[in-house]
Amino acid sequence: MLTLFRTNQLLASTLLVFYIALVRASVWLVPATWEPSGYGPLSEWVYSRIGYAGQTADIVAMALLLLQAFFLNYFISEHRLASEVSLFPGLFYILVSSMLPEFLHLSPLLMANTFFLIVLAEAYATYKQVDCAGRIFNIGFWTGVGALFYPSYLFLIVVGFVGLNILRAFKFRERLMLLTGLLAPFALISVYYFWTDQFWVFWLERVPESFAFLDFRPTPNWLAFRSLAIFGILILVVLFSYRSYLFKQTMQVQRKVNILFWGLLATAFTLLIQADIGIGHLLITAVPVGIMLSFNFIRLPNRMAEVIHLLIVVVVVFLQFRHWLAPAI
Repeated sequence: MLTLFRTNQLLASTLLVFYIALVRASVWLVPATWEPSGYGPLSEWVYSRIGYAGQTADIVAMALLLLQAFFLNYFISEHRLASEVSLFPGLFYILVSSMLPEFLHLSPLLMANTFFLIVLAEAYATYKQVDCAGRIFNIGFWTGVGALFYPSYLFLIVVGFVGLNILRAFKFRERLMLLTGLLAPFALISVYYFWTDQFWVFWLERVPESFAFLDFRPTPNWLAFRSLAIFGILILVVLFSYRSYLFKQTMQVQRKVNILFWGLLATAFTLLIQADIGIGHLLITAVPVGIMLSFNFIRLPNRMAEVIHLLIVVVVVFLQFRHWLAPAI
């Protein structure tokens, strides 16, 4: 299967549609009891239009995931972060974003991950650019928009600051541009709430309720351990592969890969500020984990990569249909 995606041809990109259908097949067959949690006002607006469950929401989630994968493949190819050009970054982002049954819905995190990708793209585009005030402003702006979908995506401001520190010389004026961009979406939505007479409700009730310290939603222990074990293994693979990602790479690529690692580390900060954290919160790591996991598979021998990938897909499908295949699990 992976052989089909060891290319950057447009025809092969369309096959990602069938891959998404495979790793998310259970949304059509298994009754879902999922409900979103911890979402921001923009997610609430989306749900008010199409709902958070049902066929329409599931189709929108798949379409969004496909667009994110297309963008990610272009983004990684443009910056030459991988040792060879392929569709693996988008493929493994899809796989990681479908790893757990809790990920398969139109969640606020899936929508907010769009802005994780945009912030990375804007940060990378500032490298060796003299005039990039617009891009620096955009880093803050898209961070703010992401936080309006899922509040703890404010952590992207850390990615923005670290990215600028790695790629550019420190300039206080540029940091102010970034913070100004961050405030812009909140200023715009404040105008809307002022217009609808909900300004104080938003700032004195909605915003404080969106943040809490280590506020975990009760979950059966085995479910929590299962999910943490799966993502713990993936993150350990990525961390122990750090040196291989930098091997024989240019200084520019090494700096950009370091930003991905900082992005992964910064996701831990969200545990300290996000309210009502469930297992689905692990989706916040999908962008850096999916990208760097694809680097591992690009370097693996073809046969070994095929076998390991097939085993992962089998685990993903088993978790989705576990109530049919093994009701006791």
